[in-house]
Parts: sequence; structure tokens; C-alpha cells
Amino acid sequence: MHHPGAGDVARRGVTGLVEYADGDDASAFAQMLGGLIMANVTARPERRRDFDDLQARVGVAITDIDEAVTLEFQRGHLVVHNGLQPGRDLTIRADAETVMQLSSVRIGFAGMPNYLGGAGRQVVARILRRQLRIDGILGNLTTLNQVTRLFSVAE
Repeated sequence: MHHPGAGDVARRGVTGLVEYADGDDASAFAQMLGGLIMANVTARPERRRDFDDLQARVGVAITDIDEAVTLEFQRGHLVVHNGLQPGRDLTIRADAETVMQLSSVRIGFAGMPNYLGGAGRQVVARILRRQLRIDGILGNLTTLNQVTRLFSVAE
């Protein structure tokens, strides 16, 4: 029996835990973020737990190159969309350097991002200078912490 839309997933570029909604047209930024998250999830069991628990839509907009993606976390599966899609829980807006700094924030005691370390202090300073904006943070702090852990490549 044929299910309507059954071929859609194959055309949209599924790669293990990460699916690119735009398939071959996924932007380089979408592929980079999807690849970073997939590498972290497969390499570290504690990141996999976050990934399996996370149900949220997170936008990431790079202000200096006018590029954006939406990360749709579906408890153990990630769909990466080009552009900012509606219904986001959080939207991170910053220049490319600041977004990459998020991947350098060390994870500290009890799995919490360490904003007192070098990269963490720089992230906080950018928030205070409004160079990093996080829309929807109220009520979604746990989601932000989970996403930060999924981005982090720091030991």
C-alpha cells in the first residue's frame, strides 16, 4: 500500500539522526550546524540524552551574512530547515563569530553551560552589549541550556 508523501523523506535528505528539509538545497550553514550537532550527539552519551529529550524549534540567524536556519528537535531526530520557520520557541540572533563562540562554551557542573569561563564570559558580554539576542528565552531557559550543550565542542 502506498502512503501519500512516503517518498518525501528520501527526497529531503535524511542523514541518520539529522534530516535536511531542503535536501540538496540545504545551505552550507544548515549542513554545518546539523553536522556539528550530529557529531556531538554520536560522540557523547550525555549529549545524546539532551537530543533524545529535546522537543523544540530553535532559529539561528547570522546577522552579518544574512543567513538563518531553524533547528526542529523532535526527541531523537533533528530536521534542519533553511531560513526562520514559524512557531519557534527560541531564536538566537548574532554575527557568525558569536554563534561559533557558543560552541566553545564549556559544560560545567551538573551539565550546565559555564558562563564564568573564558568563552562563556565573552558570550555573556555580547548579550549585555546586545550583540547576541535570544528571543523567547523567558520560559525556555532549559531549552537554551540543552541547545548550548548540543552546540558545545569544548571539553
